[in-house]
Amino acid sequence: MTIRIYDRVRFIGPSGLVSSLRLGDIGYVIEDYGDGNYEVEFSNADGTTRVQEVIAGEHLETLTK
Repeated sequence: MTIRIYDRVRFIGPSGLVSSLRLGDIGYVIEDYGDGNYEVEFSNADGTTRVQEVIAGEHLETLTK
C-alpha cells in the first residue's frame, strides 16, 4: 500500500493507540517521514483539528478520493 501526502486515510487500529482517536476515524496525511510513519490530521465536522498525530502506515488504510 502506497500512502502519499494529502491521501485520505482511515485509522484501522489498534484501539487505544491515541486516546482521542477511534477506529474508523478519517483523516488526511500531511507529512510522510519516509520511515513508514505519517503525520495525519483528523478533523471535527466543522473543520477544526481534533487530533494531529504521527501514525505508522500499518495502522492506516488509504481511501479513494
